[in-house]
Amino acid sequence: MKLKKIAIVAAMEQEAQAICPAPQHKTLGKYQLLCGTLKNNVSYRCIISGIGTARAAEAAKLLCAEKPDLILSIGVSGGLAAGLEAGTLVTATTIHSDIAEFDSWFEGNEDARQRIELIPACGEIQCGKLITAGEAVLTPQNKLFMHERTGALAVDMESIAVAQAAKKAEIPFGCIRAISDDSKRGIPQESLSGVDESGKTQLSPILKAIMKRPTLIFELIPMGRDYSKALKALGTILK
Repeated sequence: MKLKKIAIVAAMEQEAQAICPAPQHKTLGKYQLLCGTLKNNVSYRCIISGIGTARAAEAAKLLCAEKPDLILSIGVSGGLAAGLEAGTLVTATTIHSDIAEFDSWFEGNEDARQRIELIPACGEIQCGKLITAGEAVLTPQNKLFMHERTGALAVDMESIAVAQAAKKAEIPFGCIRAISDDSKRGIPQESLSGVDESGKTQLSPILKAIMKRPTLIFELIPMGRDYSKALKALGTILK
């Protein structure tokens, strides 16, 4: 079946803006929606879910009701495997869940066929197991432990929920992630306050955290550079 329309779940506003070419801004339920048409005349609808599986599951269900030909979870991800540098794209053949209510997802033939039809370059992207966690993995030690325990290349907080919603609706699914922090980079706890539950960037909490702990800026600057590399990589997916 030739693709005519795809749906995308992105957790954060900056991710969606990086992914979507020339979007129109709309809403779907309580969520922001970016809509447009790709160069191959495939239409897309990208919902900004916010952080976590609960919001991702709800947002994905809304998109599944529209019966797209393919639903994608796209965004940034924390690197777990050594050698995956910031800006590296990875695609999931399996998504393991660290959250009890979600079973693991395994890519089927139709999932792979539709994903590759949309994005032929995915054949050159590193493929493997990803994992969805219930909370951010902040330290190199915890990243190493999660990789050794599960074999996952990278970790996110939404993709398993989108995968399960797509499976239930019998819609092919794909997951593509850009590494925003490699396995050796620690993420300061304060940085988590920079995004609200709807996925919008909030500068004020970060500035307050810097005022409280001025040395935080020396952790945020290199982290910001790597995040920019990840956003730039996301912008190449649907070109």
